[in-house]
Amino acid sequence: MGIVTRLLNDIEGIYWFPVISLILFMGLFGVMVVHTLSMSRKRDEELGRLPLDSDEQ
Repeated sequence: MGIVTRLLNDIEGIYWFPVISLILFMGLFGVMVVHTLSMSRKRDEELGRLPLDSDEQ
């Protein structure tokens, strides 16, 4: 791990990449939680039945 640490320390501004990644992940996670919690019961049941529906005859 010493070589990786030295290589990453030599790159200027590398600190911002994990910060930006964390912000993007938390933002997307938050949007998905809000979307899931605000979904109607009817839509929830419709999506729950979706894998069991078969259109093939």
